[in-house]
Amino acid sequence: GPISCMQLLFAVVFCIGLKFAKLTTYDGISKKVMQMYTLYGVLFVGSVYASMQALKVSNVETQIVFRSASPIAVSVLDFMFLGRELPSGRSLLSLVGILVGAVAYVLTDSEFKMTGFTAYTWISIYFVLICAEMTIGKHMMSNYKISSIWGSVLLTNATALPQMFLLSFGRGEFKDFPIAVSHVSPILWFIVLGSCMVGTLIGWTGWNCRSLVSATSYTLIGVVNKLLTVILSVFFLEKHASFEGLVSLGLCIAASTLYRQPPMRSEKNEELTEIEITEEGKSLKNSEVV
Repeated sequence: GPISCMQLLFAVVFCIGLKFAKLTTYDGISKKVMQMYTLYGVLFVGSVYASMQALKVSNVETQIVFRSASPIAVSVLDFMFLGRELPSGRSLLSLVGILVGAVAYVLTDSEFKMTGFTAYTWISIYFVLICAEMTIGKHMMSNYKISSIWGSVLLTNATALPQMFLLSFGRGEFKDFPIAVSHVSPILWFIVLGSCMVGTLIGWTGWNCRSLVSATSYTLIGVVNKLLTVILSVFFLEKHASFEGLVSLGLCIAASTLYRQPPMRSEKNEELTEIEITEEGKSLKNSEVV
């Protein structure tokens, strides 16, 4: 809560500093753009909150597997709303492999055996929110462009900050914040500052990457990066998956790497038109020869 708010505030101040230093510009910010980023901020904060709640009743691997299954839903949303082709046979096999791994994990997960589907309420909410976030984020980068990627970072954090603050304040997370601050050592403040800087840079690289690839591909990149989280959880957290669960998780990660980004439907139509024109040209040449 408070730490997340500090990270968001740091990103906002940093982006404003870039503007004053004339290192970037934020042209293209309109009322409609602000509305879209506010919606994105709601999804972002909602997914963060759902993620935190999910970790209270399940383990890190559970969250990662559900995240690994998200490209299946995002690929359908990609087709329905973003004008992209459905996955090819190879890519479909990849997504099915992710689904199989996720199902296998659920069947071996201790939380599932203990509490059934009630352990997956918050993670299911997280799944829905993250899929919507990935799809709308790509839609924004394609249709509501700002002159600089830093503009996306600024608006994301600026719209998410008040929501995160109200959420954290309402949960009483700021109650002991003044006392906690007085006991923080300089080393811990340095660590907090480092996390703020890293978070801001992650925001920039994330939006930059999102502008270059499809929503599904971006989701898959995030899934692969989560592998590091699994390694850290095995070494540093008490709650981690069984051997069978880790094998299932490995299947999800391995299958995700087989995915190939399908083209836009408009691009495919243009390719088909070019092929038809080429074939017609060959037919005309053949008829002239005859």
